[in-house]
Amino acid sequence: MKKTKGCWLFLSLVLVIVLIATCLPMGIFAEESNESNFWFAQDDAVTSEATTAQSMMTQAALTPIISFSNDLFYNGSPQSLAEIKPSIGGPDIEPELVKITYTGTKANKELYLESTIPPTDAGIYTVVAEYEGDDSYQSCSETKEIKIKPAELKITDFFTETPIVKIYDGTTDVSENTITGLGNTKVVKDDVADVVFNFKSASFLSKDVKPAEPNTVTLKNVTIAGNRAFNYALVKDEDENKDSNPEKKVAENDGQNTFDVVMTANILPKPVEVFLLGQDKVYDGNSKLNEYDFNINSEDVIAGEEIGIFTTDDFNPWYGEAETPIKDVGEYNVWASEGFYFYGINGASGDNYTTKNDPIFSKEKYCITPAPVTVVPSYRFKVEGAEDPALTYTVWRDQSGDELAEGLFEGDALYGSLEREAGEAVGKYDVYLGSLSNSNYYISFVQGEDKFEIIEKDKAAASIDSSGYYNPSTGIDEEEEEPPVAYFGIALLLLLLIVGGIFFGKNRLTKM
Repeated sequence: MKKTKGCWLFLSLVLVIVLIATCLPMGIFAEESNESNFWFAQDDAVTSEATTAQSMMTQAALTPIISFSNDLFYNGSPQSLAEIKPSIGGPDIEPELVKITYTGTKANKELYLESTIPPTDAGIYTVVAEYEGDDSYQSCSETKEIKIKPAELKITDFFTETPIVKIYDGTTDVSENTITGLGNTKVVKDDVADVVFNFKSASFLSKDVKPAEPNTVTLKNVTIAGNRAFNYALVKDEDENKDSNPEKKVAENDGQNTFDVVMTANILPKPVEVFLLGQDKVYDGNSKLNEYDFNINSEDVIAGEEIGIFTTDDFNPWYGEAETPIKDVGEYNVWASEGFYFYGINGASGDNYTTKNDPIFSKEKYCITPAPVTVVPSYRFKVEGAEDPALTYTVWRDQSGDELAEGLFEGDALYGSLEREAGEAVGKYDVYLGSLSNSNYYISFVQGEDKFEIIEKDKAAASIDSSGYYNPSTGIDEEEEEPPVAYFGIALLLLLLIVGGIFFGKNRLTKM
């Protein structure tokens, strides 16, 4: 009995020791688990701890921000369609872990194979943006389809290398070479050689040089061609219906991306050969052509039209050279510049024509002949042995008809001098024309007989000492006439005094 009780006590002691040995490590593990420290006696416990730590770090990683562009327009340069940025407030991302790829179809149906190079041409592209992930960011990937639209070319942005101009031809037609270098300002510089604009036909608004409204040219059905044409599209102006400017007008789209383009243009007057008709004239001191007419070359005028020429007060045709009017005697063409214009006959417009050359001139030459003048020498004398005085004269010219005018034309003079008959003896001498001349005048010399006289010294001295004087023209001593006495005036004065005395005397007797 005692032996049996002792055995139970021994077994109970062993059981307590086993329980203590078993529970003590579990208590320690539970306590350190609360303090976030893991201690494992075995290798399996260490492996479990590492796996748990990695799982917690993954749950704490950030996500990069991936952004895509909206649909864009072609601009001639590669356009990045996506971007990966760090999270707000997060650390920078690693560029080498970013990958953006592009695939798609260009607007010309050409495939754009997968590439990391951003596309340039218009088309539809699939963009894939990926980040591999790092210590701070988790890996991610997004995909989006984006369009690069053709660049829009407005109708008002069209231009030509040279102005649209033609010479008047009586029609609104546009010749083949009138429009050169048609382009649009919105075409990228590198594409200019590979983008061509075609049109079906063209016509002017008016056939005239000066229409009621500013002239324009309408290009019908303008289209785009060339290797780079697929990157562009024609569009209308937004305010096309509100703007009356002819440069901003556009026609309705015909459904094939073609439009009518209206551009400013001009028609220049048609040159016409005009010759001036003049006449010969007598020298009149100026270079002006007094009477004239015109000869218009009818072959230069549009068939069915007829024109004439009017002149104004500014029309001053001249004899001489193109830039040098000449008034002197000679043979010259005649010229004219300003002061004349064309006028239309039977519905034609004179504004549609101009002269081929300015100034106009004559085919023929016309003569300016010398003006006739008459030189009349004055009477001159000298005392025997004295020096000859200058020989003077008077000039008369034919003014018009039978009228004579004294002197030459304004600014003119005769050159040289008259000469007298040789001799120094007392007596009378004739006077001659001598070297007197001017090429612009035909000189007639008259009344030169006995126009110069040499007087004896004694007669000249006697004429000075006496009260008379010697008239060289008659050779007679004459008494100097005394001034006449006003006898009639004196008699009239006396008569008035007598009449006045009688009148006043009679009045006094009557009063008495």
